Amino acid sequence: MKKQLPNLALAALEDRVVMNATVVDLTTHGSSGQVGDARFVQYDARPTGTGHIQSFLRVQGASAKGLTQQGYNTDARPLQYDENKSPQFTRSVQVSEVPSVELDGTVYKEFLLDINQKSSQPLLSLDQLQFFVGHAGNLTGYNPTTHALPGTTRVYDLNPTAGDASWVKMDYRLNTGSGSGDVLVYVPAAAFAGGEYVYLYSKFGGHYAANSGFQEWAHGTSEPLVTPPPPPTTAPTTPTGTISGTIFNDVNANRIKDEGELGVANAIVFQDANGNGLLDDNESWTVTSSTGFYQFKDLVGGQSYTLRVITDPDLGASQQALSVFVNFGEDLTNQDLGIFLS
Repeated sequence: MKKQLPNLALAALEDRVVMNATVVDLTTHGSSGQVGDARFVQYDARPTGTGHIQSFLRVQGASAKGLTQQGYNTDARPLQYDENKSPQFTRSVQVSEVPSVELDGTVYKEFLLDINQKSSQPLLSLDQLQFFVGHAGNLTGYNPTTHALPGTTRVYDLNPTAGDASWVKMDYRLNTGSGSGDVLVYVPAAAFAGGEYVYLYSKFGGHYAANSGFQEWAHGTSEPLVTPPPPPTTAPTTPTGTISGTIFNDVNANRIKDEGELGVANAIVFQDANGNGLLDDNESWTVTSSTGFYQFKDLVGGQSYTLRVITDPDLGASQQALSVFVNFGEDLTNQDLGIFLS
């Protein structure tokens, strides 16, 4: 998906000069800015109400008196900072889950930030932001001095060297309510090639204090930009494929089917073709067996499929998703998907 951004402009704060500092001022509609390779864009979200974005990191340590909020997403427990401990809000996220978009000829990964402040004191600062990639979803032990997370590679840092003091200024009043998003952050997709999992560390409140509730990060709002591999030079005799696996209760939220974790029976597994998280009339679905087994047959080869799960129609689809690319004539087995049952 291609997007056209407004002209990027970097704004100074009250004409104050800080060495090695860029202030991205997002306090007006349509404002944007850039620090290093990352782009920051004020986002006018459609009203959705609380809880409608699929967060993977929620920090909520401060309530008043100028306190800061910080943390990073992981499946590890206990958590290190101000993260919400529920795996519904703080969890690992795979690179493949984050949508890719093309901006001015470059492909970026798109992330969404939703902030919450008092209307009487609506300004908030994002003072630190780092992205990492790793090969596991339960890494921990962030070092605030070196900006390092063991087992990962840092791929972006808002302030990469000592003495840097770049930050982002935001205004909660530009969007009403919670759960719809306020800022879009774009990081070049090529930076995430070194791992399967994305880690995001952020710290708020250094310049303008966090004073109400929580801040949370989620996937971006765009449809994924999928570039499938070219078809084989010789058409296979069996062009269709299958996907099968088990839907299981991921008790420890590590996204691995561990011993003792049982399959979920009578769950609805559907192909979320348009990525809206809903089971639409034209989307294929199946029901898991007593052991949690599911299977989709006669799938068109050379395409990506996103699978989601519904265990209770009143709750809607689980925020966990499984993205699979099916080659021509390929039978993919053991495509297990863990969901957290409260």
